[in-house]
Amino acid sequence: MPVHLDNEAELREAQAALFNVNSQSGWLLLNYVGPSTVHFTAGGEGGVEEISRHLEDDQIQYALVRLGDIQERGTLKATVRDVFLTWIGPGVGIIEKGKKTAFLGDVQAYLQPFHADVTVLNRDKLNRDTVLDRSSPLSGSHVID
Repeated sequence: MPVHLDNEAELREAQAALFNVNSQSGWLLLNYVGPSTVHFTAGGEGGVEEISRHLEDDQIQYALVRLGDIQERGTLKATVRDVFLTWIGPGVGIIEKGKKTAFLGDVQAYLQPFHADVTVLNRDKLNRDTVLDRSSPLSGSHVID
């Protein structure tokens, strides 16, 4: 059974406002409101650090964050990178992790397009520099732990 987004219209409206060609930062957050239902809960114009206060220890949550003013190697112009984040709180049980992992692809489809996928296990290390490092194509790990 696929995951269901119960307020897709609100998500699309926020996504269009926060992730347009002129934006250099922004974020969207999805929470579970049922066993296989997610809900667009929050969004903002700030950076990664704003997301941290919305993360719950007993939840698996998903976010899309835009990092701007990135100077990639070999380019003269600063770029943006959109990163899909999966938060797995320390209070989430192993069975719950297994159930929700099956929905990852469905949730990612709601938040397309993005350049990288990063799993966050440690809220204290969730910051712009760490997300940039873990979302780099050359990163050995795509986990913030």
